[in-house]
Amino acid sequence: ATFDIASSFKAKFNNLSVLRNERNSGKGHATKKGLFTSRGNIRVFLDADGSVDPQEISENLHYIEEGHDIFVGSRILTAQTQILKVKWYRKFIGQTFNFFVRKFLFAGIKDTQCGFKMFKGGIVEPLFSRIYLRGFGFDIEFLYLAHKLGYKVKEGAVSWHHVSGSKINIVMDSIRMFFNILQVRNWHCTPINHFSKHMGPDEYWYMYEMEEYHWWFVSRRNFILKTIENFGLTAPKILDVGSGKGANLAAFNKVGKASGIDISQKAVEFCRKRGLCDVRLGPVEDLQYEENTFDIVTCLDVLEHLSDPVGVLREMKKVLKKDGKIVISVPAFRVLWSQHDEALCHLRRYEKKDLLRDLSEAGLEAERVGYLFFTSFFIVAPIRLVRRFIVPKGELRSDTTTLPPKFLNELLKGLFKIEMKISTKCELPLGTSLYAVVSKNEE
Repeated sequence: ATFDIASSFKAKFNNLSVLRNERNSGKGHATKKGLFTSRGNIRVFLDADGSVDPQEISENLHYIEEGHDIFVGSRILTAQTQILKVKWYRKFIGQTFNFFVRKFLFAGIKDTQCGFKMFKGGIVEPLFSRIYLRGFGFDIEFLYLAHKLGYKVKEGAVSWHHVSGSKINIVMDSIRMFFNILQVRNWHCTPINHFSKHMGPDEYWYMYEMEEYHWWFVSRRNFILKTIENFGLTAPKILDVGSGKGANLAAFNKVGKASGIDISQKAVEFCRKRGLCDVRLGPVEDLQYEENTFDIVTCLDVLEHLSDPVGVLREMKKVLKKDGKIVISVPAFRVLWSQHDEALCHLRRYEKKDLLRDLSEAGLEAERVGYLFFTSFFIVAPIRLVRRFIVPKGELRSDTTTLPPKFLNELLKGLFKIEMKISTKCELPLGTSLYAVVSKNEE
């Protein structure tokens, strides 16, 4: 009854917000949502069961004020005023778990799982935007990322006592969290591009040059155009969210009246260079268009750049007509993460269940979800895996900066045309990209 108890304090604290998820999506998901919603210069999460007294906040606040980015409460470190009442089996499992964390991920933190941590407000978005884990293992993921990003982390002793009624299953959750260690190491093994929130000028220029000819850009654009044509609309009003360099927007103008929006000044300049005038500079998190305006909204390889993809999906839903359609594409499979993703400033690659979950949370209904680039998966996957482990310190550069030899480029275009015909009759089992055709879920 945490929600009801917390809500009962609203009358006493005017600045208290209480969030509620429609379904239990895990502690990691709930904590991330809370940290993103809060706006303080210092942000805290503290287990609701009272195992750590809130007094620990004021007693350890000075570490953040002195320049540390993160404070981690510890039941392993000791202090004179510390009171510890930990069950022996929980202590044993915790110490064993943290031994493997030190071996496979990072050293220096003796208790990664204590439910009390503080953060500088400015690091929350770049840090938590990158995490995948939604369960109890999310602590090791963000601490590993903090280690790679170079944030200053301070661990300090806190008083802690066991509270009965915990939702942790000691056996199953322990096994799951040991597996999480291997997942985190696999997902985040490449160098992190933390110098820029948006792609560099070189990447924009490469893409501007390649979009008209490169098999990947041409094939994706043809697939989206065919999807739009299949809606059977006459001169639809189309909004392209995250217009990039404008090649897709120019193509959409041939089948309807297309508008675009992008947060990057450089991207808008490239759109203007293509002769596109109806392009706005602004955040996709706040679409400044009238509600129920567009017949079709496209969002092509944009969600993976955003810290709050669900919020952006809700914005798209808002400007979509009641019977309108949203067409989405995103990079697929976490295992394919490589320097290519870092160069393009991606925050994540999607599994199908993750995309469906985000759509559902935004109040949208997926009419069709499938994979694109099935054939190329068997070429791209080995290359990405080799590059990720053999050349971990290589230059962060995307795979679409150069055009393949003409015969290969044309061959890949032809293969994807065949794939596109097959995908209309049966769902492809995998691919390097995911797509979704989405409508409003009025219920």
